[in-house]
Amino acid sequence: MGKLRNQLRYRSCAKSTTKNLYRVSLFMLIICLLAGMLSGHTSPASAAAVPKLDKIRIALFIDTGKYSALTPDVTLSADKGLDVSLINASGLRPLFATSDKSPLRVELDSYSVMVLETPDANQARTLTKKLTDLKMDASISVRTKLGKSVYQLVLGPFTTKELAAAALTKAKTVADLTAASKGYTAAVKGPLHWNAGSYATEAEAQSQAAAMGQAGLDADVAYLDAAAGAPAYAVLVAAGSDAAELTAAKQQLGTVVPSISLQPVDAGLTYVLKRTLADPSSTTGGTIQQLLLGGTSVKLSVTSKSAETVTVVERSERSYRGVIELSRLNGKLAVINELPFEQYLVSVVSSELSKEWPLEALKAQAVAARTYALKQGVKYQIAHLTDTTLDQAYKGAGAEFPTASQAVMATQGEVIMDSTSLISPLFYSNAGGMTAESTEVWGNKVNYLKSTPTPDEGAEKGKAIWYRIVLPNGNNGYIHSSYVRDTGQKNPAGLPYYESTGTDIAVRPAPYVDNTANPAAFKVNIGDRFVVFDQAVESNAYSWIRGPYDADKIKEKVNTVLKKPITGALDRLEVKGRGLSGRVIEMTANGLLLEPEYPDALRTLFNGLPSTLFEIEETGRYTVLGADSVTRNQSASMPNITVVGGTGSAQPATASQLFVLSGDNKVRMTNKASQYVFKGTGNGHGLGMSQWGAKGYAELGYDYKKILQTYYVGVSIIKE
Repeated sequence: MGKLRNQLRYRSCAKSTTKNLYRVSLFMLIICLLAGMLSGHTSPASAAAVPKLDKIRIALFIDTGKYSALTPDVTLSADKGLDVSLINASGLRPLFATSDKSPLRVELDSYSVMVLETPDANQARTLTKKLTDLKMDASISVRTKLGKSVYQLVLGPFTTKELAAAALTKAKTVADLTAASKGYTAAVKGPLHWNAGSYATEAEAQSQAAAMGQAGLDADVAYLDAAAGAPAYAVLVAAGSDAAELTAAKQQLGTVVPSISLQPVDAGLTYVLKRTLADPSSTTGGTIQQLLLGGTSVKLSVTSKSAETVTVVERSERSYRGVIELSRLNGKLAVINELPFEQYLVSVVSSELSKEWPLEALKAQAVAARTYALKQGVKYQIAHLTDTTLDQAYKGAGAEFPTASQAVMATQGEVIMDSTSLISPLFYSNAGGMTAESTEVWGNKVNYLKSTPTPDEGAEKGKAIWYRIVLPNGNNGYIHSSYVRDTGQKNPAGLPYYESTGTDIAVRPAPYVDNTANPAAFKVNIGDRFVVFDQAVESNAYSWIRGPYDADKIKEKVNTVLKKPITGALDRLEVKGRGLSGRVIEMTANGLLLEPEYPDALRTLFNGLPSTLFEIEETGRYTVLGADSVTRNQSASMPNITVVGGTGSAQPATASQLFVLSGDNKVRMTNKASQYVFKGTGNGHGLGMSQWGAKGYAELGYDYKKILQTYYVGVSIIKE
């Protein structure tokens, strides 16, 4: 509307200049031009060009080909129970409701393995645990057959018959499985069924299913996506994995129940099978409901009875507002959370930032997150965004905090635009003191992304000191300063002796805790003595250390982006070019140019570095200043140097480690087998808004608009 208003003003003024009185015309023209300037005639595209979004759809699990986050099944619950409905062209068709916190397990009607059927519940539980310990998805289906309860141990679901068959082979390795089955033959089951009757009411369908169970058959009630007036329920029997099995099942069913009338299930039919599972968390025989979704266009809506949140166990047991939608997409289970757009933003701000941060920083994040979401549109076929940092972090209702809600409300509808449209407001954790120029990251030019200083240092405030130590046996690494004490003694080189104050204290290759990426190299115990020869601040979003990485491992990486792979040893890894912000944009290995797809891909190449704002330390390379003032660059591949001791005796330095004292009295350890250490600042690609920098600016007194316009140059903030 703003753009339209400006156009109307301009046209009105142009008409005034056609009057005969020049003075009046000139006066009117000046007024019109001023009106246009004041009304933003030269400003970016107006709010009329901003897409509207009342509700947003976030992919919790989805497979689009380009993006994949999978789960074979999903378990849902809510404090006061769930309402479950089919979604069709007419809207919602309520199916049923759960009570209290009773969980609901949902999966696609696909392939599975029937491992065992037994009347002994304890036997089923024991074997289920064995299979679960093998990392197999096992559950127990509870049925009534021939008037008695039976327990069917089931593996799956699986997307293909072949995967199910492989699981069956693995399951047969479980001890006592053959003996426990007592003649029962484990088999692959599939999604092909016979319709044993259609009914107008669920009660009628349940009665027929019970009668078939009394005859010893597996029968399930199915909710149908039926047209108005058509039967809405059916009883489905058999579970064939192919057409031949389905035909054989028909003959067997006819033998057991000669009067049975079986109809084929239409390939386009949408249905939901309802079964009962043993509750794995119950010790008293409790059960939960299971739903199997059938048909290519099936969609299920699950909401909380109390209109609050639904918990998704497989997504770190997070709780979500709005609707959880389940469907089949590209042959996989898709789990989508649909909720009000502005409420989603509250969780994004809460997930991306901390409740202790200044309100203006939270506001800046809210506007950036809103703009980003609107700019993306429907990015993932049936969802606008994912819940990951591939887009922007979204951890559901449990992450929300009050000031995030305040920030979203205070900026409601506000977005960032350049002269033509919404921008792509990239943001990340920390710029390391300087944001990136757009060409430094992906190689392309974006006018509103300029390199600028940013106050990011707050990320390392209060971080602990880690000491770099070496034991008498040569083991070395970083230890947290809280677990050591200074003995007051020093070695002959003047370096202090420390000792451990705890038991089983981890010593790590780099100064931070990550048991996967940076596991303990070794451990020390109370009283263990070692030399401290260096120290560093615990790695954080602002400053960090990664490595050391063996040269051979680095060579494997760099060979993937070299036109001519290195065949011998990797002797040199060097930075050859930096961008305006200081980020690495060009590197060589043994003098050969690395050619990744784009500069920021160097982060991934070198084991997921936090940023490209780094220096490289090669542990096998150092420079020696001789007595004749001649320097020698020594590397691991060169012959050993000769060391002259304090007594004047000389001997080759053949040890695997050598400690070198520099001219500024700093000690550096070198390895005969060369390794590479990366030391840098920043966390993220560096384009656009640094979140830690936004915090720093807010603490300096910037409001959210000034923060945004510092990181995104030449933009305007408008209300949609």
